[in-house]
Amino acid sequence: MRSPGWLLRPLLLALAPLALTAAPGDQTQWKLSKVSWVKRVPAEPGTPPNAQPARLGADALQALLEPVRVRLEGGEAALFAKDELKALSKALSEALALAQPGEDLLLLSTSKRGGGFLETPLGLTARLFVAEGALHLIVHDARLSFMDRYLADGTLPKFAFGSRTEAANLSLQAPGAAGRRGDWLALPLPSPAPSTPVPGVVAPAPVPPPAPAPAANPKAAPEPTPALRDAAFYEAQTQRLKALKRMRDEGVLSEAEYLEKREAILKTL
Repeated sequence: MRSPGWLLRPLLLALAPLALTAAPGDQTQWKLSKVSWVKRVPAEPGTPPNAQPARLGADALQALLEPVRVRLEGGEAALFAKDELKALSKALSEALALAQPGEDLLLLSTSKRGGGFLETPLGLTARLFVAEGALHLIVHDARLSFMDRYLADGTLPKFAFGSRTEAANLSLQAPGAAGRRGDWLALPLPSPAPSTPVPGVVAPAPVPPPAPAPAANPKAAPEPTPALRDAAFYEAQTQRLKALKRMRDEGVLSEAEYLEKREAILKTL
């Protein structure tokens, strides 16, 4: 009598090609719960290519998103709750590392944002992508109430996400961020850390730039016009300095990187 193993071997050989097709790069959804997930989707029609794939660590993403605040009826509040950002940042980091230039990320995150035990969780819907040296965050709903109906009959609403062309009635802000619209922030990405020199390898000496040719008549050369500085300019630099300090305190920037970028900002004043 034949052993049952003679049936198992052809079955494994038949399933092998199917297993090879499940490559990690094909992942399009990161499901954190039934009502919280991140998805890769085609970008909105007519938009320029994004700067993706983008490698951003989960800690760096958390540092970018944690300061974002939204204006509500009772005043301002953090857009994300602290307990939701850790898992969410990890999913976003993995999704951005796989996202292509023609893709955006859609986000649904549901959390008890007030901290109360009996509080009903509220949803947050947004679109994210990397372009022009920034993480773009477009929010459609900051506090979406849908859980009561979902728990009653299992019905989910038709979620709407942020759009480049249709603005939502929101007011977002974050230190150092550029506000494209009330519902759209461009959060500047941290600069990459300088490369570590390899022992025994001598870097080539930098080639000095050519000396500028002397003016034909130095006395007649016009003096450079000083750059205009207004209150808005100084306020922008103040916000940049605060954002740098926060990134240093949270470990996104090293002390040396912080001091270098701080000096560069101060030189513009």
